Amino acid sequence: MLRDCSGMALVLTLLTVSFLVAVTVQLGTSVNWQMQAAANQRNVVQLDAMLLSGLNLARAALLADQQENDFDSALDSWGSFDPETLSGIFGNGRMGITVTDLSGLLQVNALVLTDDEKKRRAREEQAADRVKKPKSRRQKKKPKKDPEKVQRELWKRFLLSENIGLEDEDAALSLVDSLADWLDKDDDERENGAEQGYYASLNPSYVPANGPIIFSEELLLVKGWNKTLLYGNKKHSGIIADLSIYGEDGKININTAPALVLQALSDAMTEEFIADLIEFRDNQDNRDLLAEAGWYRGVKGFPGDITFDKDMLTTKSSYFMVTITAEIDGLTRTGSGVIHRMDDFEQQLLYWKVE
Repeated sequence: MLRDCSGMALVLTLLTVSFLVAVTVQLGTSVNWQMQAAANQRNVVQLDAMLLSGLNLARAALLADQQENDFDSALDSWGSFDPETLSGIFGNGRMGITVTDLSGLLQVNALVLTDDEKKRRAREEQAADRVKKPKSRRQKKKPKKDPEKVQRELWKRFLLSENIGLEDEDAALSLVDSLADWLDKDDDERENGAEQGYYASLNPSYVPANGPIIFSEELLLVKGWNKTLLYGNKKHSGIIADLSIYGEDGKININTAPALVLQALSDAMTEEFIADLIEFRDNQDNRDLLAEAGWYRGVKGFPGDITFDKDMLTTKSSYFMVTITAEIDGLTRTGSGVIHRMDDFEQQLLYWKVE
């Protein structure tokens, strides 16, 4: 009997020890996990602080450039940030800052003039009329160009690029008309467009915006505009990187416009001519020449019979996409936003997202 009791006591002792060991291991694991979580949370806080610091650095660079001159190109201080310099600022953390000029892209909402844009243009015309020339120098007024027609032709040339892969001109016009119908206020359907009746027939049905596009992804709701067109596939490149929902004047900064946008400026543009323009504007020695939009006419080898519509061009930018990446101990955070830089040296952060 005593032997049985001793054996039972030994078993109970072993069970107790095993239980205590298991609890200790679990407690140690929990403590380690909490310590790691605390360390990660500390790093997240530091990363978020780095992102805000990077955003402020980008805004400072944009302001400094605006104060230095009144034109913009990728050669400006905001065009590149030295990684080593940024790493030195943040000690054990690493950061990358990229600023993209959105004013060199096609403005989606410029295809149809908003009421505000019409008023702005009317004010500019009235101001120009008040500046009267001497009678001897007065010239007969040229007929005004229809800005929406100009944009329509620009979009048609853009969409007919071989890189996009549309079948023919009708396909391009269908996309242009559908987008214009989505943007305008009325329900009058253009020849190749679509209005409320078309969208009501879909399953599920929905109502067109009849106003400016707010998010780029909204384009997927427009008739004919699909993921392949916007994001591309193995055969053709997407166009989303060449489009901007910011800006309404339709002007393109020739100093920063990507290749497909440059090609859309004229039917006579070729890949060779585009490469010549990009090479010229990327040369630091030519920076001062980029102040005037007509610099392209002085590029060696560029045909003299190709002339871009001067009312469509600018060298001054207002909207910029800022992308900031911060890293500490293998943990990474990315922040992206859009800055509107105004003529009075004020800036407005239109969008900011951290992932």
